[in-house]
Amino acid sequence: MSIHDQASSSLRLRGGPARARRAPVDAEVSVAPRFSVLLALGLLALILQSTSLHGLTFRGAHVSLVTVLIVWTGLRCGVVTGGWLGLILGFLEDALGGGGANTIAATLVGFGSGMLANRFFSDSLPVLVSALTAATAMRFVANYIFFEFIDGERGLFIPLSHEFVWSALLNAIVGAIVILALRAYSHRSTRLR
Repeated sequence: MSIHDQASSSLRLRGGPARARRAPVDAEVSVAPRFSVLLALGLLALILQSTSLHGLTFRGAHVSLVTVLIVWTGLRCGVVTGGWLGLILGFLEDALGGGGANTIAATLVGFGSGMLANRFFSDSLPVLVSALTAATAMRFVANYIFFEFIDGERGLFIPLSHEFVWSALLNAIVGAIVILALRAYSHRSTRLR
């Protein structure tokens, strides 16, 4: 019997002789959330951020739930979903009283974190914290450029850089809490099966 025997190749293509089937194993491959769910979470984050969390500051810095959501979405769902969510939520942030740079900055954050989706695991804690720090920096640079050159306000570098450091820390802490809570929830749901 040769390697190119018709009978052995047809058995191989059909799956070979009948074997006992194994039970399926859950490989923990999860499906990305729907865009409508992400948009609803984004609207909830915007409402929380502009109402109850607005007065909550740490050394002059606010936590940005929108940035955390956009970065997580970009890492989880890719460039297109992260970019569109960033565009929509950035536009809504500007509509609620932002300076005008949030649309561009949030879109760039979504695209940038989406580009990381093909290179890293979406639930990696160091990747999420690093991406959140870079995203916070990108948003602050966009706001600084907008205020300094377009709005004409001078002398904002020192206050904005001080606020950036603490905002990056707050966003990283919130992102770490979110990713650890999602891990605990997924392990809890797989343990219950």
